[in-house]
Amino acid sequence: MESELFTIGDLARASGLTISALRFYDRSGILRPAHVDAHTGYRWYAAEQVRPARIIAGLRRVSMPLAEICRVLAHPAGARELLDAHLCRLERGVADARRELSRVRSLIDLEEPSMTTQTVPSVALAAAIDA
Repeated sequence: MESELFTIGDLARASGLTISALRFYDRSGILRPAHVDAHTGYRWYAAEQVRPARIIAGLRRVSMPLAEICRVLAHPAGARELLDAHLCRLERGVADARRELSRVRSLIDLEEPSMTTQTVPSVALAAAIDA
């Protein structure tokens, strides 16, 4: 049986998830091992679980909430809509971050003393002073 299965370390390497993440996803019911050794508690994963593990890893890298990841895995036909909605949220977040950083930059620029030097011909300066 074990030759047909991946160890938790093998699945971690194949998927880009850490071993601790795989343990968490097991406890959370998101990605349960195909087999758990009754004596050692060691987790074993089927080859078919590599793809869902990679999907989880990718979606976590883009900060998709676990509840939505569960929906993607449970309903692949509706996954595109969930992915598009998440991308829209990320884009709004980036736009909000840009605006806020722009405000912060403006505040920083106000604190920095700035001096502008302009050279004018003496005749123009005298005329400006007389005016």
